[in-house]
Amino acid sequence: MREFSPSFRIWHWLQALIMIGLFVTVVLRESVMNKTHVGEIVKEQMVKLGTIITDEQAVVIGKAVRSPMWDWHIYFGFAIAALLVFRLIMIAKNGFGLDDNPKMQSVYKLYKAVYVLLLIISISGLSLYFKLAGEMKETVEGVHFYVGWAIFAFVVVHLVGVIHAERTDQSGIVSRMIGGK
Repeated sequence: MREFSPSFRIWHWLQALIMIGLFVTVVLRESVMNKTHVGEIVKEQMVKLGTIITDEQAVVIGKAVRSPMWDWHIYFGFAIAALLVFRLIMIAKNGFGLDDNPKMQSVYKLYKAVYVLLLIISISGLSLYFKLAGEMKETVEGVHFYVGWAIFAFVVVHLVGVIHAERTDQSGIVSRMIGGK
């Protein structure tokens, strides 16, 4: 049965917590904290106070209101990039740590594909943050957005797979990932 080193378990759970933070900030940005939605609320409230503002001004205020939340997305993004570097160092030193279980080989290929996605999302996020995308900004934003959702899909598949494994041929996998035994 596959063993999980303490450094791998720490990496895994930090990765999981940070991913949750990233997804929460994206979902909030795309829904209740959308700049236009927040701007409309601000505009309505300003009218009640007797002040009229333009739609553009409302969007500027909406962006300012959600800015602290979006800062967290950036912090989490830097953390994901740092964790990826840490994991790649672990892989360089110890290999992937994957066993020869034939039933798991396709799962392991998926894990390796996720590392590629994490590399793409890290590079795209850093290039957006440091304004390196230039004329390709919209393309890089699109890649960043869709790769993020692909990673989210992996997380869902991963959770379903872990539940399936726990209930079938790999009983105790969750305990080993938490406590190492």
